[in-house]
Amino acid sequence: MSTINTCIGRYCLKARVSNGVIEGSIAINGESGTAISVQRFREHHLNDVLNKVIYPVTGGNHHLTDDFRRVLHKAGFTQSH
Repeated sequence: MSTINTCIGRYCLKARVSNGVIEGSIAINGESGTAISVQRFREHHLNDVLNKVIYPVTGGNHHLTDDFRRVLHKAGFTQSH
């Protein structure tokens, strides 16, 4: 089971894989470090997490989405086929 709890800039991602499902949340933090907004997700595919959750939450920022993709791969999250 893969798990991750990481922050890039003001975005914090917590996720785990359980029974082939990726579930977790991504939060946007304010200047004080407290969460301003939290988006929870439960997706079957890594690309869905990246394209349907992380990309929109980061305001369409390709660089942040790619950074999160690399961190997720490094943590053992893989794309199921």
